[in-house]
Amino acid sequence: MAFGAALVLPGLVFAAILLWRYASAERHHYEEETLGTAQRIMASVDRELVGIQAAAQALATSSTLLEGNFEAFQRQAQSTLQSWSRTKPDDYAIVVRDTMGQQVANTRLPWGSPLPKGANLPIDQQVIATKRPVVQDIFTGATAGRSIISVRVPVLRDDTVTHVLSMAVEPRRLADVLQAEGLPGQWVATIIDRADRVVARSRRHEAFVGTPAPDEFLQAARDTDGIWEGRNLEGTEVLGAYARSELSNWTTFVGVPAEIVQAPLHRSLWTMFGLGISLLVLSFLLARGFGKRIAEPVQGLAGLAQRLGRGEPIAVGSTGLMEIDRVGEALAGASAELRSREAALAQSEARLRATQNNAAVGIAEVDREGRFISVNEARCRLTGHSLEELIGLHFGHAADSSTLEQDLDLFRRQVAGELDAYTTDSKFRRKNGMGGWARVTSTAVRDAGGEFLYAVRVVEDITERREADRRQRLLIDELNHRVKNTLATVQSLAWQAARPGVPPEVAQQRFQERLLALSRTHNLLNETHWEGASFRTILETELQPYATAPSRIRLHGPEVQLSPKTAVVLGMAIHELATNAVKHGALSQAAGQVQVDWTMGEARGEVVLAIEWYERGGPLLEGQPNSGFGSRLLRQTIIQELAGELDVRFEREGMCCRIAVPVGSASQQAA
Repeated sequence: MAFGAALVLPGLVFAAILLWRYASAERHHYEEETLGTAQRIMASVDRELVGIQAAAQALATSSTLLEGNFEAFQRQAQSTLQSWSRTKPDDYAIVVRDTMGQQVANTRLPWGSPLPKGANLPIDQQVIATKRPVVQDIFTGATAGRSIISVRVPVLRDDTVTHVLSMAVEPRRLADVLQAEGLPGQWVATIIDRADRVVARSRRHEAFVGTPAPDEFLQAARDTDGIWEGRNLEGTEVLGAYARSELSNWTTFVGVPAEIVQAPLHRSLWTMFGLGISLLVLSFLLARGFGKRIAEPVQGLAGLAQRLGRGEPIAVGSTGLMEIDRVGEALAGASAELRSREAALAQSEARLRATQNNAAVGIAEVDREGRFISVNEARCRLTGHSLEELIGLHFGHAADSSTLEQDLDLFRRQVAGELDAYTTDSKFRRKNGMGGWARVTSTAVRDAGGEFLYAVRVVEDITERREADRRQRLLIDELNHRVKNTLATVQSLAWQAARPGVPPEVAQQRFQERLLALSRTHNLLNETHWEGASFRTILETELQPYATAPSRIRLHGPEVQLSPKTAVVLGMAIHELATNAVKHGALSQAAGQVQVDWTMGEARGEVVLAIEWYERGGPLLEGQPNSGFGSRLLRQTIIQELAGELDVRFEREGMCCRIAVPVGSASQQAA
């Protein structure tokens, strides 16, 4: 419908412009015609006034008047008026006044009748002063008692004004002049004098003669000729023109009712309006028919677009409209391409998601505030939180304060654009309370303008690596200590083997046997790669080199299989106790004895291995010995490595040591 209106409305607008120009031309035509009529009427009125003035001037030169024979002059004047205006002699009158204003002759009254008292009129004084004829504005005659006009001329004798002759004229005489112009039916012509009063009117003359002209006309009619539009004396809206007389300085106005001027325009407007409505209705009816023909395929396109948005396949049929069919084919092609791309994108996203979730390191995206946007499974496992718990949290939620401040400072610099990437080690605490270490690498992702969008944080759990480094350092120290202990053990074995009274061959044999036993202990640990073993096997391997007599070493306890870590730590502890017994305790004496008892118990849901080490028959102890590397090693390994308990007592008869360590759950031991 809008398309139909768009086709019709420009034509209607063009027709409206033509009508406006036609109306302007009609108005201009009426303006020119009324102006010409006003000028023509003004010329006719001037000719009438000139004729009256000529008659008055002819009478003013009468010898009877000049000689003062006023009775004879009155008879002459009446005769002149009869011959000059035979149809309506009463429309004219001649009055003669002396210079004092006293009437001496008046054709309206019989000779001898009393004449009105004189009055020194300004108009007479003007004639006397200028010695020129004057057309007087409309006034009420003293004798006639009604509105009249007059032409006053001077009576000269020896170039001196002796009297003033006025020729009075009824205003209807000028109304006859107006009607004689043959104005169209509703046109109105009006003559206005210098005092802005109506002198004559072509219609309803008697009703308006002598009345003031409309103020709005008087305010506008300042020029000699011009156009005026407004309300006339009858209150009718008119368009007209006015012309001013150079003889009398009167104004003639010719007006045409506005409805006459606008009638052709109104007829044209109504015609155009009816035609326009008809064209619009016809256009809308046609548009409705064509619109239905187009709307249904377009609605079909909307359905196709919705199916395209849902990712459904699209089948397109022919609609008979080439453009619609092209769009449908384009949608079908786009659907096929989008489905292909979506499938490839889904596969790519699935691979990326699988890669991210199966990555060995934690991967997270954080916004500029440091809050998690996305995390993978490895990041969730790192601290033991679920995906839902982490989204929206700050990346420092589980970080230790000792390392968090450095990470936050580097992240602030990254957001500000000072860094693109940084790496730092962060200490954290898991949800279950256990601590750990992570290596964090944060890389900023920015837009084309360099504005920070988000950061990708790759978090690697380095707890075991740091623990391995710590154990490495401990093992190096242990190696140094073990070498020293081994040398001391070898020295003790050599000393014990070479006691006085023992033949050299026997001492050599015993020394070799003890060296081989010590070597077997090392072989046991090397064979298992310090991965653990039976507790009894560890005891036997460590203490066998010193079992020179059946009663020298006593072992009593159940079979216990230790985990790799526990086996390594307890092996180091037993070796340390044995070495100490060889160097300073019971095994340094030939009669010395070592007894080891162990039991299994439960505490807080865990199986606890309790070990009792007793030494007897060694050197008597005087006072508390100083703690050396061995004592520190024992405490570090038992308490810190295995979260166990250690109690060492130095009694006079020998050293006593109690060790309690957790070795797993009851189900694990049963298995």
